[in-house]
Amino acid sequence: MAYTWEPRWEKIKIEKYGVIIHTCRDKITGMIACPICIHAASKCLGIEKIPATYKQKNIFFFTPEDLIIHIREYHTYGYLRKIGGRKKERSVG
Repeated sequence: MAYTWEPRWEKIKIEKYGVIIHTCRDKITGMIACPICIHAASKCLGIEKIPATYKQKNIFFFTPEDLIIHIREYHTYGYLRKIGGRKKERSVG
């Protein structure tokens, strides 16, 4: 019995709700990886090397809808909150 999972990535293009995402999907389980969390550009897309300072997270989804919600809620809103916090810090000082 294996205690680890070695994904076999394939490139996929997801088109849903007017959003186009290029990411990786495991050939066996069909799980879709978040392209930001796993750095899809280096994992399966072959676009660039992974930066040395990049902290990879293993985040996977079964449906494209769940992936889009994750990117919208976790990455986009988190980034906007971070930018909003920086503006407040600058105006105080």
